[in-house]
Amino acid sequence: MSRPIKLHTPPAFTADIVADARERIAEILDDLARLTTEYSSDIEVWGSAVTTAGWEIARLGQWLGLEGEAVLLLGGSSYPDIAEHEGTSASNVYNRVGKSLTLAPYAKAAGATTRVTAEGLETARRDYALEDPAAASLEADDRAADGSLADRIPRILVSGPVKATEIVAALPDYRRSSVLSTLSILAREGAVTRVGHGVYALLPREGDETVEPG
Repeated sequence: MSRPIKLHTPPAFTADIVADARERIAEILDDLARLTTEYSSDIEVWGSAVTTAGWEIARLGQWLGLEGEAVLLLGGSSYPDIAEHEGTSASNVYNRVGKSLTLAPYAKAAGATTRVTAEGLETARRDYALEDPAAASLEADDRAADGSLADRIPRILVSGPVKATEIVAALPDYRRSSVLSTLSILAREGAVTRVGHGVYALLPREGDETVEPG
């Protein structure tokens, strides 16, 4: 980077994404170690396990790379700053950062590419600046009578899969980051599940019919 970037606190949703990726990578490596040990003489099983693990780790790496770029942008870095650090062009960073889960709600489609414009980035930075744990705690106390955010999100998903952006819109009293963080926590706890990019649904119970996302 051409200059140091300081964050007042790690963005909550991105911190959850890092935790999810760390947990998933550990699971992948554990499964890989087991399969390559138990089936060391079976080249088909062994090779398939290694290939699958490699590509999944690569996918998680791309995911984390996009989130890292999103955090740098929230902290005040520019597209050229990131490009200089990564040895690429600012347009490459600009074209791919809209794929970040953290900045996706601020992205707009431009042809085949989803991008975060300067205006969208400023909105994201303003929202990030509002992420104050003390203020969030006061908001939670004020809304206690309506149930916690973790209680309210599953009610929105009762009718079927819903996009994260629509869940955020249905909870206007909560900050976007709080809703997305809670979604990530609920997914880790098994209360909800991701059924597509940015789409969540209640985890089907035994005997329930599976509802496909629209």
